[in-house]
Amino acid sequence: MQLGVFKSGVFALDVGGSSVVALHMTGDATGLKLRACYEWPLPDGLVVDGEIVDGDLFARELRAFVGQHKLRGRAVHLAVSNQKVIVRNIDMPEMTDEELRGAIEFQAQDYIPIPVDEVVLDFQVISKHLGADGAGRQEVLLVAAQRTMIDVFLRSMRQAGLKVAGIDVASLALVRALAPPSSFLPEGDEAVHCRGIVDVASSVTTLVVAVDRVPKFTRIINFSSDRFPRSLGELRRIPFDDAQTMAQRVGLPGPLPADDELYSEMVVSETRSQLAQIAAELTDEIRRSFDYYQGQENAAPVQELILSGRGALVRNLDAHVAEALDIPVRIGNPLTRISHNLSGVADESLAFLAPYLAVAIGLAIPEED
Repeated sequence: MQLGVFKSGVFALDVGGSSVVALHMTGDATGLKLRACYEWPLPDGLVVDGEIVDGDLFARELRAFVGQHKLRGRAVHLAVSNQKVIVRNIDMPEMTDEELRGAIEFQAQDYIPIPVDEVVLDFQVISKHLGADGAGRQEVLLVAAQRTMIDVFLRSMRQAGLKVAGIDVASLALVRALAPPSSFLPEGDEAVHCRGIVDVASSVTTLVVAVDRVPKFTRIINFSSDRFPRSLGELRRIPFDDAQTMAQRVGLPGPLPADDELYSEMVVSETRSQLAQIAAELTDEIRRSFDYYQGQENAAPVQELILSGRGALVRNLDAHVAEALDIPVRIGNPLTRISHNLSGVADESLAFLAPYLAVAIGLAIPEED
């Protein structure tokens, strides 16, 4: 597993429950160019809770996608986010990278619930400070991913004709894509900002808390954006795609009015009531996650929440979460990181897709920006 690796010209691949999103970006942090944007639908049940259920069937689907867009032999950078990926912030004495790796491999079992010999380990030093005794300390982001889960991803990519250039965790990609870059001007302690990012994807929901773009807490929630249209589909006995459209055009009560040209007042009322029940489950999970994070020593209070993922397209979900959690909420727009759209996809279409392009765009942003 490689954290924050960027190679110009590599495709970023975000595997969700409903589809695969692939972006081709070149350039650097000051001028990223989007050269291609593709999406390929996946059969229901092939990717569940962020894991590939059947590697051979997934590879077959991916091979069709690769063939249609002539991507065979291309290098791709993947993101993973599921319950078999553990992200921890740990405090360690200051030491060389070689010494740190040895210390982490020796102590890793203290921090992760999976046997060390069954995981792929990686780490990244994210800050340095002085301890109470005046000795140098460093905050380290530790990532452990179950080896068999990673192997399924790697094998599927190879079978589909792709090369894997690197694997990252979705939470880090989200911070790179959605947390504003720090100013080069020192602004004092008051400028420290703690943000929550909640990516409601079609496989899982990834929650990350970052203080000035430094990840401090990550949690994977087994809540899929597909819960919204599925519940409507069952209520109204309509196809998934029609229910998805209802969630986006009617949505929850809030500042954006429902599309009353398509739906009657009764349908709007029933739709909002049904979606509100699902949204309440999501906000309860977010609240519990923030409570747990803020219960930790020296945890900064979360000052705002950025919502992304396919779930962010549910009309007024941002307003619902803001009211439920009493915190400012905004829809994340990773397209602000792109200087040129050369993909052939219309700007208006990209703007609509923006919330669920966050992980893929974050994969293509250099960590050093």
